[in-house]
This record gives sequence, C-alpha cells and structure tokens, in this order.
Amino acid sequence: MKKNIKLFSMMLCCLAVMALSSCLSSNDDDNNNQEKEWQEWVKAFQAEVLAAHGSYAGFMYFQPDAKVSALDSIAAEWDIVSDTILELRSVPTSLLVDRLSENHQALKDAVIALGTINMQVKIGFNVYYKSPLLFYVYPEPVTMNVNIDGDNKTVVVSFYNTETNTQSFGQCMVSTSQSLLRLYPKDITLDGIGVKSFDTIDYAYLYWLGKKR
Repeated sequence: MKKNIKLFSMMLCCLAVMALSSCLSSNDDDNNNQEKEWQEWVKAFQAEVLAAHGSYAGFMYFQPDAKVSALDSIAAEWDIVSDTILELRSVPTSLLVDRLSENHQALKDAVIALGTINMQVKIGFNVYYKSPLLFYVYPEPVTMNVNIDGDNKTVVVSFYNTETNTQSFGQCMVSTSQSLLRLYPKDITLDGIGVKSFDTIDYAYLYWLGKKR
C-alpha cells in the first residue's frame, strides 16, 4: 500500500513538473511572439519616420478676427529636418503680434517691419503611433531685435508645447505625403517684461497643413 502511495505521489510530481514546463514554454512562446511583433512595429515605425523627413509646402492658417470663426491662410513652407527638428520657413512676423492692442502699436509696427522670420521647433515622434505618425512639439521662443522710438529692444514670443497644451502637436501621413502642425502662442515679452499672455488659446493659434514636395 505504501509502495502504491509513493508511486502515486511520484506520478503527481511528474505531472506537476510537466504542467509547469508546458506553462513556461507557452509563456516563452507568447513572449517571443510579442517581442517579434514589437520589433516589426518599431521597424515599420522607423521607416515611416525616415520617409517623413523632407520639405513640405502648403498653407499657414490663422484666425484674423477673434470675434469671427472664419480662417485665413497664406502660402507656407517647412522642413522636417530630422527625428528631432522641424523648421518653419518665412513666417510673417505680423502673425506673431496681431493680437496686440493699440496700446502696443509701436511695438507691433516694429515687429511687423521685420517682415518674416524662420522658426525652429523641437519634435519627438510617439513610437506607439504610425499611419499617421504623431509627434510632440516644443517650439523654440522667437527672439526679435527691434527699434522702438530710437531704442533697441528685444521681443520674445513664446509658445505652448505638447506638455503644456495637448492641442499643440504634429502629424504626418506618409502614404499621402501630408503634414500637419498646430502651434499656440503663450506670451509676448519686451525686454523681459510681459506684454501679452494668451490664457485663452481658442483663437490664438497657427496651423500648418501641406504636402511633401
């Protein structure tokens, strides 16, 4: 009887080992499959990011009147230089200060007189999105040297980034060669002193939409 019990116990141990081995093997297979799928995703993602690099042309959209929802637009060009840098070409300085009141007309006129400037935007692609790609935006502040009533002044226009405003972001659809960028001004300073803050951002925005050239 004791011999039979001992034999039965050994059989149970063997079955337990076999079950554990099978479970571990199944987990290994699942992990291997997940790792393979992830590597395939990353490879496809990196291919799309690389294909997104290049020059784009389209339009820059803005709301000329805060009281009217209608948009206006001008021709625009920009470059996705690398995985981390996007450059906006010939941005009209007038669009950076058009929300200033008449109390700051001298400042506004001085900035408008500069004509256009180039803007640099640091970007970061989200690896979990492709077709379309999603990238976060971190615009560099725009610094402009102007002369107001004979005095040299420094004007700085800062923008929200994706972390401080989730509406600020960019997208690329490689299959259609399209690109979208949304930026929101944050504030304007003159020699370090605040002139204008954009706490309400519904109407203070600049959109770029176009296709790869």
